[in-house]
Amino acid sequence: MPEMMADETDKQTIAGLILAGGEGRRMGGADKGLVEWQGRPLVAWVLDAMTPVVSPVWISANRSHDRYRGYSSRLVSDAAELRWQGPMAGLLAGLQAAASEGFDAVLVSPCDTPGVTPELFRALYRAYQAAPGVPVIVSSGGRQHPLHGVYPVSLATMVARRLKAGDRRVMAFAGAAGARSVSIEPESLLDNINRLEDGKAY
Repeated sequence: MPEMMADETDKQTIAGLILAGGEGRRMGGADKGLVEWQGRPLVAWVLDAMTPVVSPVWISANRSHDRYRGYSSRLVSDAAELRWQGPMAGLLAGLQAAASEGFDAVLVSPCDTPGVTPELFRALYRAYQAAPGVPVIVSSGGRQHPLHGVYPVSLATMVARRLKAGDRRVMAFAGAAGARSVSIEPESLLDNINRLEDGKAY
């Protein structure tokens, strides 16, 4: 059965999803979620911010499964035909996994934004609970951040259809799904680590 926040038992059930399944091209092929930032893997920072808000948390990973199991027993990988097709493929796998266990939605974040906080995720959670079934994403600094959001599992069919058509654009998907936005400041909470030198990992 889905697990819920203690004070939200009458609301939509939401699981967590951290996207760590990329190829790490800008990191020389390194597994981005395991690259260290301030002495800890990126995935650990995001997991620590997400677990006070939702449980369980899935990690979308296409390799290094043994290491990722040290952070969560819930792992998903891209379908074989969608492998390395970007964050939309990871989102699809997470939506399907959450749906299979009876969850209504997933709270999603990429692994490369270690500055995210529980407060940021709580703002998304509460915004979604205010209008269940309608996706919600972060808006900050005049930009939309569709990989930080809450998406109902019912959107899995739409994600699969767009991927089959070769459309991997996350913002276009969020717009087509009618996503609302919640303003989060400062924008620095969403700074991402894209290069090894950013994380000072090696």
